[in-house]
Amino acid sequence: MIVNCPQCRKPISNKVPVCPHCSLERSEISDEQISEMERRRLRDRIYRLKMANYAAITVLLTAAGWYFYETAKMNASPSFGPLILTGIGAVFYVILRGLLFQSKRQLKQLRRR
Repeated sequence: MIVNCPQCRKPISNKVPVCPHCSLERSEISDEQISEMERRRLRDRIYRLKMANYAAITVLLTAAGWYFYETAKMNASPSFGPLILTGIGAVFYVILRGLLFQSKRQLKQLRRR
C-alpha cells in the first residue's frame, strides 16, 4: 500500500522502514508526532497564504494608486493598465482567500481529532 511520508509528504510504501526521500525512520515516530507534523504543515501553509494575500492587496492598492494618478494627471480616462492590474489582483485575492479558508478548515478538523 502506498502512503505519504509524514515529514516530506512524498508517496512511499507502507512496508519500508525508512523514507528514501527524507530518511525519516517510520518506526521511531508516534501517531502523536505524525499529527503534530500535519498541524505544523497546515500552520505553515496558512502563514504562506496570508503573506500571499498581503501581496494581492498590495497589487490592488498599487492599481488604485496608478488609476488615480493617471486620472489626476491627465484629466482624462486612464489607460487599461490599472484596470488589468486590478482584475489580476482581485482574481489572485479571491483564489487565495478560498485556499486559506480551506486550510483553516482542515486545521480545525485536525484539532478536533
